[in-house]
Amino acid sequence: MNFKEDKLAADSAVQREANLATYRNWLPKHPEVKDCIANLKMFQEYLDWSDEFTEADLEFALGNMTSRLQLAIQRVPTPEETKAALIDKICSLIASANGGRDGKFDSFNLDSERGKMAHWTIPQLTQRLEEIVRKQTLAVKPIGELQKIVVEGRKYVGYPALGKTVVPPGKVRAVPQDAAYLRALDPWELKKLVRLYGLEQVNNRLAGKD
Repeated sequence: MNFKEDKLAADSAVQREANLATYRNWLPKHPEVKDCIANLKMFQEYLDWSDEFTEADLEFALGNMTSRLQLAIQRVPTPEETKAALIDKICSLIASANGGRDGKFDSFNLDSERGKMAHWTIPQLTQRLEEIVRKQTLAVKPIGELQKIVVEGRKYVGYPALGKTVVPPGKVRAVPQDAAYLRALDPWELKKLVRLYGLEQVNNRLAGKD
């Protein structure tokens, strides 16, 4: 290969990586499009990945490919279904196994709590689930490990510790809040984390140092 061919190959590789980043940033806006290799391959075949494309191009491609049944589409739960799943998950975690003697909710109080949560929003339910998961996770840790967590939390003065796991909005299961998770966030959500936890802590998590 000569210089021109090498340069074209290098530029093409860079453009493909940039297009992949555009695709990854666009994908969460369409939860009905399953995040899988099969769908990625379909977009790679439909679009010219050696040339720059935008999210508007992906929207156009989605319309055409969906009508031709070329993509693996998954059903997206309705807000009501998401709320019901979150409430069920929360109730399963706070329900007492011995009529309230273990400090959790007995059947009467659990029904009352379920009734209150029926009026909550999805973000409120998500936050409640995160708090319960965090407290129950800490409750079973040995004292030495809890002390280590406290020390780690002091690494970034003025900011709380960025959790190792998080329950994404609209979901019922916690996922690792690692570098891959942070990179998939939209810019607004990432800026929100920086405000809450500090630039240094977020950057260290993105770099896999924390």
